[in-house]
Amino acid sequence: MRNRNVGKFLELFDLGRNFSDEELRNAYRDLVQVWHPDKYANNERLKGRAEAKIKEINEAYAALRSEIEAQKRRAAQPQATGGRRDVPVLDFVDNVFHPTDLTEASDVAFAHALRIALAAKARLDIFHVTKRKNGNTVHEFPKIMDTLREWNAIPEDSTQDDLRKLGFFYQKVVGYHDNAVSSILAYLRDHPSDIIVLSAQRRGGVDRLIRKSVAEKVSRSTGGMTLFLKDGHEGFVSRDQGKVHLKNILIPIDVEPDPLISVYAAFKFAQLLECSGCVFTLLYVGEAASMPDISPPSHSDWEWKNMRKKGNVVEMIQEAADETAADLIVMATQGHQGFLDAVRGNTTENVLRGCSYPLLSVPERRIRPR
Repeated sequence: MRNRNVGKFLELFDLGRNFSDEELRNAYRDLVQVWHPDKYANNERLKGRAEAKIKEINEAYAALRSEIEAQKRRAAQPQATGGRRDVPVLDFVDNVFHPTDLTEASDVAFAHALRIALAAKARLDIFHVTKRKNGNTVHEFPKIMDTLREWNAIPEDSTQDDLRKLGFFYQKVVGYHDNAVSSILAYLRDHPSDIIVLSAQRRGGVDRLIRKSVAEKVSRSTGGMTLFLKDGHEGFVSRDQGKVHLKNILIPIDVEPDPLISVYAAFKFAQLLECSGCVFTLLYVGEAASMPDISPPSHSDWEWKNMRKKGNVVEMIQEAADETAADLIVMATQGHQGFLDAVRGNTTENVLRGCSYPLLSVPERRIRPR
């Protein structure tokens, strides 16, 4: 491991050098349970210490996970014999972040965030930004216990202890700030997330060139995976029952970024949610001779198809999504590549703005908020 603080982090987590992914996750969850600031709500001094400790724990956890993933990526590089590189199947989701504006559109995103966190046995952070410094808005947050009862995920008489038995935990956080993006990014700096689940507004025309949505800004600045749910679309998780309907998945591919990034992300996402009968469509816009040759991972119950189109990339992606009745579009992204991209948005953002389907954006490389 290359991080100079690894020894200190391992000591904090009480781990040896050859720890496993599971050992790291379990150690992290134990530490969060011990140092969660909510346990010290009646003692400001202890609460302050707990908040500082949680920040240290999150920093250590993010660094150790980054080191593990870097080692796996290096191990997966081609050998001197010229063998084909396979993208490693890494642990997919340990932390889910859902920023909410407490509207019905955010309720759709909340249902997806909760279902993903349950499936992954992950931490769920629900975050709301307000300018009101007086008054408590936590009571306006989505009701997690009530929702889980409606989904029959827990008994009617269940308690917080029963919730912990499901293997995931959550926290509700209020940020007081005039700028929602700045507040969210400040939180994510100290509480790294593997996937952000949020509602995205549809924008078009001149408006999209001069006004960037909060969803796009947050996704671009964090560099983590982002699941966008569009206004007017219920997505693939039902709000009333929590059931997952994820069958048709569209994966636009190109030579760059590495198409296996989105292929494996789609595979792991469907696997995480225990979907059956999935049909994955690999879409390439361009000449047949240039289409990447991909050998997707196999699954006895899933089907892989190839589709090729000619024309404007964004328009063809939208057309293919209509033709396949896509439940989800999964796209790898390199971020902004130049001035025009920064003004107009990259391909993923342009698809997001013009398309009504849920979209999972997967970065080529992870960056931390600054």
